[in-house]
Amino acid sequence: MNEQRNLYLAIGLSIAIILFFAIFFPSQPIVPPTPVDDEVIKPADSIEDKNDDILEIKPRNEVINQSQRIIFETGSVKGSINLKGGLLDDLILSKYYETIEEDSKNINLLSPIGTANPYFIETGWISNNDEIKTPDQNTIWHSDSKLLTSSSSVTLSWTNDQNVLFKKIFEVDENYMFTIKQEIINNSNTDIEVYPYRAIKRINTPKTIGFFILHEGLISLVDDELLEKSYDNLSEDCTKSLQSLKKSFCDKNSTNGGWLGFTDKYWMSALIPEKNQSIRVEHRHSNNGRDNYSTGYIGEKYLVNKDSNLIYQGQLFVGAKKLDILSHYDENLSIPRFTDAIDWGWFSFLTKPVSYAINWFHGYAGNFGLAIIAFTILMRLLLFPLAQASFKSMAKMKKLQPDMQRLKETYPNDRQKMQQELMALYKREGANPVAGCLPILVQIPIFFSLYKVLFVTIEMYHAPFYGWIHDLSAPDPLGLMTLFGIIPWNVPPLLSIIDIGILPIFMGFTMWLQQKLNPAPADPTQARIFAILPFVFTFVLAGFAAGLVLYWSVNNILSIAQQWFIQRRILAKNG
Repeated sequence: MNEQRNLYLAIGLSIAIILFFAIFFPSQPIVPPTPVDDEVIKPADSIEDKNDDILEIKPRNEVINQSQRIIFETGSVKGSINLKGGLLDDLILSKYYETIEEDSKNINLLSPIGTANPYFIETGWISNNDEIKTPDQNTIWHSDSKLLTSSSSVTLSWTNDQNVLFKKIFEVDENYMFTIKQEIINNSNTDIEVYPYRAIKRINTPKTIGFFILHEGLISLVDDELLEKSYDNLSEDCTKSLQSLKKSFCDKNSTNGGWLGFTDKYWMSALIPEKNQSIRVEHRHSNNGRDNYSTGYIGEKYLVNKDSNLIYQGQLFVGAKKLDILSHYDENLSIPRFTDAIDWGWFSFLTKPVSYAINWFHGYAGNFGLAIIAFTILMRLLLFPLAQASFKSMAKMKKLQPDMQRLKETYPNDRQKMQQELMALYKREGANPVAGCLPILVQIPIFFSLYKVLFVTIEMYHAPFYGWIHDLSAPDPLGLMTLFGIIPWNVPPLLSIIDIGILPIFMGFTMWLQQKLNPAPADPTQARIFAILPFVFTFVLAGFAAGLVLYWSVNNILSIAQQWFIQRRILAKNG
């Protein structure tokens, strides 16, 4: 029995290693492409942080009300464009809330300079000619309308001292995509050379979840390579660049197409450059009392002859990383790999199909809990042949328990002989002692993929089930320490480990019941270990998303039904 014991221990250790590395060692960022040659623009003309020194922090609404603005509102977003600087610095997500409480506030994504955590988008022109004045963050723009909608655009205009007219034309769809056109009408007496630029800027390091399986920070698709940098890594890389290269920028790359921005767990802001145009990407960090992060790009040099005009167009995504919306933009706007803005992880070949499958089921069921149940049934059907063979083998093993006990009593002091006789018995009866482990091993990658999907996809964000489960992405809210919601008190962190919810307890019970249908290991030590596994899993999964515990529970119920049916058939057949 030593070999059987060692096999179980090896399988258990393998599963532990798989889960450990999957959770605590996510994919490493891809090394950025080769830097662009020096032909383009002088370092002094790169995208500068001109907003470092903010002396007074004011409430968000107060800052917004102090400036003239263009209001926009669609079905998905609402906010305003600041006429000072022409900045998009005020955006709220209309469909998403901070909590599941009825009085919860909407998610606030962008905030203007002067607030506690500024987060805004800047567009404009730069020039190597100091005599040509281009608009900056202090420029006061004029607008042809006070309202931007999905069916009407807004044009901002400003003319410099050389009689060069600059325009910004804003458009927005019903979701999260802005189109920004930058136009120059050269009414001066000379030709001018300019470079378009666009940048996303964040002041202060945002709060992140800090969990290893989730990336939050800089994200970009440059030269078809996905680059991910945390805020700490971006800060470190920029510091090294400043020390070694003595330049005011870092991570400069040349590319054609792609996208770049900042990603949170569920939200993202991303610049999408004009197609078929070469750009130079800049990822920056500086600190003048507060951390300043920016990512953006500078376009090609344009010559605008006198009495002529130029239009430069690009797009901006600001909103929720909803899979169907990202897929729509990927397909209809030809934005490459836009769905990779969602952190699928190492096992994207599994997590992506799992997410698509659950969303597909949700389209019919109308509830993500029912979608998870349908997905679980689908997995059981796909794994049916493997599970069938495994349960048949376990049923035979259970039937052979008396014979195995007799061999143990016959050869109490000769383990080698007993092992030989056991192997002969297995072979004669067509039983496999390790067959029961195979379905578990197959379930591990499915389990982790579902865990990843529940954790990173916004579709599960505040998604309700039935009864007391109001958020499938969060743990069961009715725990043991509150008598399942009867006692209204906040459980101290030290007691949270035993604050087990109703659904995890049910999952543990189904696991225990399933175990009772399996033959007990001949080794007493193994038997004791397997006996406590349901309790261990109950405590471990108590802190996991309710949707994941729901999947495990339904899977256990289906396994019990299948196993009971097979055992009844085998017992009836052998009479």
